[in-house]
Amino acid sequence: MTKPKTQPQSKSQPQSQSRSQCQSRFKSQSQSRSDDLLTRLAELDAAPRTEPTAAEIDREETLLRTVVGDTGRPGPVVTALRRPLVRRTGFTLVGGVAAAMALVAVTGGLRGSSGPLSSSELASWTGSPNALDTSAGRGSDAEKWCLAALDDSPRTEDSIRVSNADVRGTVASMVVNRDGDAWYCLAASDDGGIAMAIDPVAESVAADAISLDTLGARGSDDTEFNYALGSVGADVQDVTVRDNGKTVHATLQDGRWTAWWPGGSPDGLISDAITLTLKDGSTRTVTDDELLDG
Repeated sequence: MTKPKTQPQSKSQPQSQSRSQCQSRFKSQSQSRSDDLLTRLAELDAAPRTEPTAAEIDREETLLRTVVGDTGRPGPVVTALRRPLVRRTGFTLVGGVAAAMALVAVTGGLRGSSGPLSSSELASWTGSPNALDTSAGRGSDAEKWCLAALDDSPRTEDSIRVSNADVRGTVASMVVNRDGDAWYCLAASDDGGIAMAIDPVAESVAADAISLDTLGARGSDDTEFNYALGSVGADVQDVTVRDNGKTVHATLQDGRWTAWWPGGSPDGLISDAITLTLKDGSTRTVTDDELLDG
């Protein structure tokens, strides 16, 4: 009887499987090395891993302005109008924050609030300010708050000078001048508020004109408010800001004008215009675009 022939087993199949397994292990090892390399390179990346806070941004911008201004070049120094800090920022308040260089400080126990001023404080706002005496009462408390907000910055007590002090509803505002530097401060009655570094008064503003130092918006929703300030010419008696249905009469003192208001344009710009009233009774209107481009 003839025995059935058995088919010889193919050697190519196990060889193919072995080759495929080797390739798979090689790819896995290569991918692992690649991932490890990317991880190590990421640690060397100079870019911040998280978005910078408003205080960090202000620190960087003010430091840049300081470095650029300290060039040591001979000849007269001309102060150019810089592009203002136009920023909408929602702050999460945790008791008190004071920037190390006193560039921006925000404090207050505003539980549930997303801005440095609470909605109830903003609701008390008035378009026309009342003068604020910082030597006593509410004015004294507001000045102490502002000085405490700047407590981390170098200071000489006898060099402190306050100007543009006013109160709108329950929120006081003022400019604190100290050792050649200046800050704009808003202090609420509930211990909330904000302080920010600003430019010195401009030396070359036409008598019938104003300049714009900075403007912007803070907070969000019902805690949002806007601010604008700059230098003012000698013949200007009144500065009126109109924005998003609000009419704001600015406070003028020592060559500077300051104004703030709730519920302005969310982009921090002035939607309407600024009206200047001069000593002779005449008026002229300018826009923030003109001031920014001037």
